[in-house]
Amino acid sequence: MTMAQVYVLIVTRYGCKRNVSTEMLGFDMIDNVHELYGQYDIIIRIKGKDMNEIEEFIAKNIRSNKDIQQTHTLVVSDIPIGG
Repeated sequence: MTMAQVYVLIVTRYGCKRNVSTEMLGFDMIDNVHELYGQYDIIIRIKGKDMNEIEEFIAKNIRSNKDIQQTHTLVVSDIPIGG
């Protein structure tokens, strides 16, 4: 079974990057968290059984976080390259 996965670019409130990163590490559906420099503060990878599960997770746990100002979600297509 192929799992759905997305990357989410996150902009946090000033001074909240570390707290948000640490909080994101506590979710089972998030398997990668990286702090960034530039336009975005954090990138996370979320895996779920399907896009419905991921959408619910993002709405409940990411977009509702008062320390997160903006998100940009990138859906992984997994189209094979080459070969």
